Amino acid sequence: MRKPFLGAAMFCCMTGFGYAQVVTAPNSSTPPLPLQAAPNGAAPPATVGESNEPPAIWNDTYLGYRWGTNFHYPGIDSSVMQNIGSLTTLGGFRFGSYVFNADYLISNAANPEAGGPQNGGAQEVYSVGRVEFSAGKILGRYVGAGFIRDYGLTVGYEFGVKNDAYAERARMLVVGPTIEFNIPHGYWNLTAGVRTESNHNGIMGVDVHFNPAWHIESSWLYPFRVGPVPLVFRGFAGLTGPKGRDGFGVETTTELLTRVALMADVGSFAGHPRTFYAGVGYEYWLHMYGTPAKEAPGTITSAPMLMAEIHF
Repeated sequence: MRKPFLGAAMFCCMTGFGYAQVVTAPNSSTPPLPLQAAPNGAAPPATVGESNEPPAIWNDTYLGYRWGTNFHYPGIDSSVMQNIGSLTTLGGFRFGSYVFNADYLISNAANPEAGGPQNGGAQEVYSVGRVEFSAGKILGRYVGAGFIRDYGLTVGYEFGVKNDAYAERARMLVVGPTIEFNIPHGYWNLTAGVRTESNHNGIMGVDVHFNPAWHIESSWLYPFRVGPVPLVFRGFAGLTGPKGRDGFGVETTTELLTRVALMADVGSFAGHPRTFYAGVGYEYWLHMYGTPAKEAPGTITSAPMLMAEIHF
């Protein structure tokens, strides 16, 4: 997720772009909520064929909405308000699991589209996809031990475009081994690998190809209840190492992005459990797009959010 946008007056970004979910594929052995109402325990992969195991093939598709007023971009002093719509589909197949997400982000005039603030806020489309190939599913037997539930290989992409002065055309590829941790409810994954990135710098009029960088990412989901209210705590975190110089000649640094959410199953109170969720979220982005804080303002985001989802 990156790319620059410093420019003539360090207008908007400095070395990267992206905003969609950067996540590993969900636990390939068992579907997370809302599809899975019961704890998954330590059940082995579905290919083993035990009667108490969850199905190997499943899907959860949903529309989401996020809103916040304290987003930031490198080169912009003021906070940016954003309305963010998303379409997400995740599920399991015979040899693993997948997650694909597309975000549509609309900024206010603090983050203007190309041409200046009078033209309104910039708009961005950003897509992330991950596929994890599960060792347990491929081998047809349980391969975990102790705190490890399964092993896998994750491959993925990130694509983005934005109509600001930087004219983002982000292209990223990710590959690396994955560990699925054995927790009693939900899932927790960790992937460590390599990430490549290229982009377009509309201000300088050049395409930028970054050096491959080490990359670590994790996603998790944990269902629980507080009295009669079913809740889900979920999130992701991604850490990307330095990737060389950006399109303005600035040496990039290690970047951290994490987003967490606490969602309530409000649909359950109307007789439609695991259908409509509402809650709050929080996003923290350090050295955004790899831009060091000393090089530009706005490289740190700390943004509370309101969130809602409809699951099909």
